[in-house]
Amino acid sequence: MYKENRKTPIFINRVEVKGKVCLKLFFWRNQVVYNRIRKNDWIKFESDERFFYVEDSDLSLTILQDTFGDIAYLNKSHIDDFFRSKPVIKGDVVRSSIRQNSALKKRPVLPKVLLFPYTMGGKKLIGIKKYFRYSEYADIKKFNLLQWDVKHGVWCFEAQREAMKEVVEFLVQHYVVRINTELKVSDLEIKRLLLEQSFVKHDNFISVPDEFLAYMQLHHHSMNTFETYHNMVLRFLNWDDATTLEQINNFEVEDIDRYHETWMQQLNPSDSVINQSINAIKLYYKTIEDKVMNLKEINRPKRKKMLPTIYSLDEIRRIISSIENLKHRTMILLIYSAGLRLSEMINLKIDDVLEDRRMIFIKGGKGRKDRYTILSNTVLEMLRHYKEVYQPERFLFEGQYGGPYSPTSVRKVLIHAKAKAGVTKQGAVHTLRHSFATHLLENGTDLRYIQALLGHQSSKTTEIYTHVTTINISKITSPGDLIDL
Repeated sequence: MYKENRKTPIFINRVEVKGKVCLKLFFWRNQVVYNRIRKNDWIKFESDERFFYVEDSDLSLTILQDTFGDIAYLNKSHIDDFFRSKPVIKGDVVRSSIRQNSALKKRPVLPKVLLFPYTMGGKKLIGIKKYFRYSEYADIKKFNLLQWDVKHGVWCFEAQREAMKEVVEFLVQHYVVRINTELKVSDLEIKRLLLEQSFVKHDNFISVPDEFLAYMQLHHHSMNTFETYHNMVLRFLNWDDATTLEQINNFEVEDIDRYHETWMQQLNPSDSVINQSINAIKLYYKTIEDKVMNLKEINRPKRKKMLPTIYSLDEIRRIISSIENLKHRTMILLIYSAGLRLSEMINLKIDDVLEDRRMIFIKGGKGRKDRYTILSNTVLEMLRHYKEVYQPERFLFEGQYGGPYSPTSVRKVLIHAKAKAGVTKQGAVHTLRHSFATHLLENGTDLRYIQALLGHQSSKTTEIYTHVTTINISKITSPGDLIDL
């Protein structure tokens, strides 16, 4: 087993390049291997698909072994998997060759409906945000749990567990059901329906066991983590439709490594996605009783030291100035000026803005931690004007039917604002938070204060901004300027 060999693995696949059969070299990012490749110009680079390869011949594998034998080892276990698809039997576990697609298949694209909570006459209801066509109306009307709310112009039903379960079961047959962030779903059956609705449930489909979902819910994992981990484990359980749940539950570390190697070779996901998958799978096996496995031995890709993208002060000014809608402008400026995460901003309550103290209270941020951050005078004046115009009732920024504003809508606001402002730099809403920290540092704010404002548990997380700031770098004289030409 290759686990006994700690050299870097180079995975070999036969592929077709420009009509010729070649050997593709795939390896975890490794500078030593890369330097060796650069010294051997007979190893070519496929620029479109971005991989190294050599032409296949009787001596190719021998030459590769001689070239890399001292620093790596060649893993040929999947060498022909792009040319064949028969399963390989090893012990009592069926190990499938790499296929172009996982056994997990997605349903065709379906129209979306949104469920949101609201009250009417003291009664708790759940509304359905969707305009149903005449052809759909007959089916909706037959479903006796749904009522037409004339005042709000929506179909609705009572906010009860059994009613919601039946409605979701009915809707997922024809639609993709989305849930407003204000609508909290704790029932595992309903959660499963929502999480699995995008996938085709064929005869060999394996659902994520209740024990795993219950464990995550008991330990208060955020909804984002809950959904991400569920989908990662669901993919793992269904990567090979010839393997049963019992067999998967008896996998060893090498099987988990093989799964990720397969995924990397066929789809080349990012390192962060692979690390998320490993974290989810480790948690999954932790919830299985009597399972002894040294999960620390699972191979992880080395984390790339990527510096965060930031917007300059001028780019921030142009973005904010391009937004005409008062509500949208206030949201974007608030995120930047206070260093908020998107989820923190949309969940702010009116009382979380402490005007007299010039502070904002963040309740239950990342890691379920509370903190305070700063409130700028500019934003305070804008907030006062905004509240006078929009008169929010509970959340600082409310959606169409009450409850928090949609995160997707905030992202769209920034995309449109950047386009209008002519800011072409890559970056999302979270880039505003990175920019907040970097601009504070450039303005002389102590790193410890920035750590507290951002809510970072470790100072090492905050220290990355010392590598991004340009204020000190710009003061350094280049030796090129010392040459008198």
